[in-house]
Amino acid sequence: MIMAEEKEKKKKRKPSKKKKKLYIILLLIGFMVLGILSYFGYDWYEKNTLQALKKINTENVITKKIAKLYNEKKKVVGTLEKGFTLSLEKVKSPTTKNRYLKIKDSNYYIYYKDIKKASKEKEKENSYYLPLQKEIETKKEVTLYDGKKEMVNIKQSIQASVEKKDEKNYYISFLGKTLRIEKKEVAKEKEAKEEIKGKANHVSVIFYDKIKNNCGEDTTCLKPASVKAHIKRLQKEGYYFLTKEDFLNYIKGNINVKEKAIFMAINEESEEAKKVTEETKVPLEKIEEKDGYQLMVTNKTATPNEKEKTINCYQAKSYTIIDNYVRMANGEDVADNGKETPNDQRIAVINYHFFYDGTFDTSCNETICLEKAKFQEQLQWLKDNGYKTLTIEEFADWMDGIIELPQNSVLLTVDDGGHGTGTQNGNILIPLLEEYKMHATLFLITGWDWKISDYQSPYLDIQSHSYNLHYEASCPDGRGLVACSDYQTVKTDLQKSLDIIRDNTSFCFPFYSYDRESLQAVQELGFRVAFIGGSVKARRTDNHYLIPRFPIVDDITLNEFIWMVS
Repeated sequence: MIMAEEKEKKKKRKPSKKKKKLYIILLLIGFMVLGILSYFGYDWYEKNTLQALKKINTENVITKKIAKLYNEKKKVVGTLEKGFTLSLEKVKSPTTKNRYLKIKDSNYYIYYKDIKKASKEKEKENSYYLPLQKEIETKKEVTLYDGKKEMVNIKQSIQASVEKKDEKNYYISFLGKTLRIEKKEVAKEKEAKEEIKGKANHVSVIFYDKIKNNCGEDTTCLKPASVKAHIKRLQKEGYYFLTKEDFLNYIKGNINVKEKAIFMAINEESEEAKKVTEETKVPLEKIEEKDGYQLMVTNKTATPNEKEKTINCYQAKSYTIIDNYVRMANGEDVADNGKETPNDQRIAVINYHFFYDGTFDTSCNETICLEKAKFQEQLQWLKDNGYKTLTIEEFADWMDGIIELPQNSVLLTVDDGGHGTGTQNGNILIPLLEEYKMHATLFLITGWDWKISDYQSPYLDIQSHSYNLHYEASCPDGRGLVACSDYQTVKTDLQKSLDIIRDNTSFCFPFYSYDRESLQAVQELGFRVAFIGGSVKARRTDNHYLIPRFPIVDDITLNEFIWMVS
């Protein structure tokens, strides 16, 4: 009885043939669905991977986490910390087969999931450093630091050129970043075979004893405005300025710097000196006893020599001419034999108008037209006799007592912008200035048909000659229109001129005509100097808004020109 019941139960548990078929069908359907999902899922995954690769196919990326560093065989050789900025080699056509991306200028790779596009451009390293002529080979496992933070751990020996060093560390370029490695982790050090091109063989130190607003008769004291003018001139000549830390590292042989480096040293850390640094972004710093060095005025350049405890320097004096700062920076001998320019120095301001070439042009028949050959003869004489032709800023700085100029200095000015002065009307002036490398200032009538773009040259400064007030004999007494126009008319006209020129260093009164109201307008618009006629040399004691000039006419002889200038 019991056995019969058990047989009946087994019968009930055993599935029927229909159920078996149903199970098989459901199983097949499941496999098909799974296959379809896998196919589309893989396709979706591939598309997203490709999209991610395209997104980071850019030069600058950053690690999202601690990222593994791979060699060419895709073997892990180290790690990079989170936030490490890298430059990648761009791929023309990214594919999902290449998920390990090559780091620029290296044999290393990084996995695409470990990086993202950098939100800002990679910060550039200090542009004036050059590597030392040294190479190192590290031990087989090393750590590289950015400051005190660990940035790279690498499990293989690396070779690198040394960017700089100190007592305990080398600084090497690794994956586009200058990183610190402790000297104890270096296995070998040797001199590099290739000479470092463009490195400075010396650095000029310009020493300022005092920088104050009120110097009195102290010739070792200079005004802040003077120091700023020196800096501006040196920057114009392509020089750059080292911090004290970098300069002392250069002296110790810890770094190389590019040519045209200068260190600006001071003796007193005054508020005026701090303000100059704030305004110019150029460090003015004091060499102190704790630095282990002292400055010595030798009028020679400083060179790397860790054993010596004195540093050569040039001393700035109140009477040092502006050009001598360039000579100092260049490492030239600058003799200090007393004042190079007298206190009552006078400078000729020459006033030209139009130019023509007499060999084929006879259309310029005014007395203020100068033949090209005569102008060329005058420039040649200035060159042969060592004259400095001034920029308008140099002249204004001299008038304000900010800078000193060579005794043989002259300011060449040209009025109006007419015949032979620009590209649209003969262009005799600019080619000759550029040929002789001499400066001039053009006072342009901005409201007439001439454009500033017609007069572009590094040797020609453009200044205001009014917008539309250049009319002769317009006043009852025969003077030019400026002299009998009211204050507001003059000020409005000059402002329109300034809106075009965008430089209010100087102004030239049309036809040398002015009155009290026009002088007031010129001053209130911030012009530093203004010019008239007068046929005498300019001096600092002159009214800065009534500076005399020598007019040049067509029948001038070379001897007359020499008399004006010298």
